[in-house]
Amino acid sequence: MKKKNYILRAFLFNPVTVAIYGIGAYYVCSLAQYGGVAQKAPIILTIFISLIVWMGWGLYWYIWKVDKKQTPSPHTIKRSKFLFLLSINFSLLITVASGISLYHSGTNYQGKLAYVIQDYLTSSDVTFDHNNVYQDGLNGLLEDLETKYDLPEELYVSNQVELTFNKKGDITTLYSFLYGLNDDGETESFLIDYDRSKSDILSVTLNGNVNPTFEKTMRLQPLLDAMENLPIKETVKEWDEETLGIYYAGSRSWGYNTEGILYFDEKGDTFPIETAFNEIIGYTISVYTPNNNTITPVRFVDYTPDVSPIQSGDVPTDQNMNDIETHFLTKKLGYQLFVVDAAAGSRFYSLNKTTDGGNTWNVVNADPFAGQLGVSSGITFMDESLGFVGLSHSGGSYADLYRTTDGGVTFEEVELPMIEVPLTDTEKYAPFDFPEMPYKESDSLFIQVNQGQDGDYNGGSKALYQSKDNGETWAFVGEV
Repeated sequence: MKKKNYILRAFLFNPVTVAIYGIGAYYVCSLAQYGGVAQKAPIILTIFISLIVWMGWGLYWYIWKVDKKQTPSPHTIKRSKFLFLLSINFSLLITVASGISLYHSGTNYQGKLAYVIQDYLTSSDVTFDHNNVYQDGLNGLLEDLETKYDLPEELYVSNQVELTFNKKGDITTLYSFLYGLNDDGETESFLIDYDRSKSDILSVTLNGNVNPTFEKTMRLQPLLDAMENLPIKETVKEWDEETLGIYYAGSRSWGYNTEGILYFDEKGDTFPIETAFNEIIGYTISVYTPNNNTITPVRFVDYTPDVSPIQSGDVPTDQNMNDIETHFLTKKLGYQLFVVDAAAGSRFYSLNKTTDGGNTWNVVNADPFAGQLGVSSGITFMDESLGFVGLSHSGGSYADLYRTTDGGVTFEEVELPMIEVPLTDTEKYAPFDFPEMPYKESDSLFIQVNQGQDGDYNGGSKALYQSKDNGETWAFVGEV
């Protein structure tokens, strides 16, 4: 029986079987490291189902087809034993190496698996029922969140609250990072992401990496109160746009520029400013059209004296009236893409810098996009030297990303590896052509590239890239 078993084992575990197993293990590790379920999962399933079928067929062959009375030769037994031991040792080696690779991919954000595990442990979904800005304001958002969480009594905005909505007032996208102290005095944070085109639920990630400053200027409550009273519906009625937006980043300074500024009081009554005799400062709710830069946004600035606690120069001044064209590293140091010319819906920019909170600006680069016309798609700086700016074209169909390592004095266009997907049986195309602004996690930079206004591949998915050399080179991680 023992001799027969070696022949069976060698039949089941042979170098070809081990090679197929190794290919399957490679794809599993690649999936854990870089993602790509749609492309790799069918290959992995095919390989391991084939191995299972092979094992089943081998047992059937041995039990029903092998002549039990026939005695194998000593040479056959010796060869079978050698092949079995060689194959099983290589299988163990592949398994150990794969286990180590999977461990690294699942820890310290070194691979796609780590993000999946982190999402599983910290993310949850909340049904978004009160999602109409005209009827529910944003108190409806908190009402839905409180069906699952005990929210802190006072919430603060870590970065901004940004949402889009349609003519009926239904929220179509929403993004914000909120935090506050719970009853035990511990900081809790809530990263909220919602895209109605993908799902009707809120994606909430708990206790992410947040810098809890608890600044009064970044309280969420002024936004909640204002949304209850402001004439949002009346403001956007004349714009005749399908997509509308609201942006809030706490208390802000607008300098002495009165264009698009409306003061409002605790009752929601508004009135324009013809001449600014003092610097315009206050909690600001910006209402704008994301897809039409020719319409001047309306800035509702809280006129109530006790909600403007900051002093002149403490917060940014947005001089060109576009929220995505200004980035501040500190309260004093900031960069701004300033419109210097416009033609046929496109713009020509200079890059300006301030070191006094926006009171004065100096030109750093008179032509950061090297003569290219378009519409700014964002600006961000990691430090005083390393920064990125984006320029969109063709109504937001695609965009280019530029990188500086000398504080904006010079820029180079960022080259990302092209990812092609099947268009037909014989044709392919590259759907990911609208890079967003890079962000930093641990020692790496990451960037998500979406499909622009004309993209519809795979439900509007995005491509995720990673850079380990401050954005000089990028590697594709997977679809998100």
